[in-house]
Amino acid sequence: HLAVSDGVMLYAADIGAGGLRDRVFVSLADPEPPEALWWLSVQGIYRAREELEPEPGPLLPDPSPDAGLQPPEESRLLHPKYRLPMQCFAYVGHAGNPRTWKLPFCLADGRVDPKRLPKAIQAILSNYRGTQVGGIPEEAIPEVLVRLAQAAARLGKMPHQCGETADVYHQLAEALDQLGRMHEVTGLAGSDTQPVP
Repeated sequence: HLAVSDGVMLYAADIGAGGLRDRVFVSLADPEPPEALWWLSVQGIYRAREELEPEPGPLLPDPSPDAGLQPPEESRLLHPKYRLPMQCFAYVGHAGNPRTWKLPFCLADGRVDPKRLPKAIQAILSNYRGTQVGGIPEEAIPEVLVRLAQAAARLGKMPHQCGETADVYHQLAEALDQLGRMHEVTGLAGSDTQPVP
């Protein structure tokens, strides 16, 4: 788990498959403690947050370009082949080693790349349930599938959003149904379409 606070806000997340799964993002300025803090209690921290209704989008707001939260472009670590930062990949084995970043699906500005996304999905699904898929451990595959499906939902490409969509998105929905994780994607149907973290 990971938690950070500036004394005004508190953010907590679960770490998995090279990414973060939001757990809590609350204001600490309220006189009464927010109910969401239960998810950080002894009873709550051991439970997966997806037991709740899916959030309409990420808990953390997207930082504005001038917020000073992003490192300067020249100092950002980029993948040697794709020249993209870590956030553009569906799987990150180690944040400090770009060679472990797999399946690019976003553009450098964080928007979903409609050309790369179906290729990333197909790469995972072609050997689904194998011991490894392109250097991605099998236990990380469900999380990667959810991440890619959430990106597809932001583009309005999932079958529950658009009946006439490419086969790869139907296959992705079937895989998520088998894993019992489709609910993590269907909640994004009414959310804004870009960007995906």
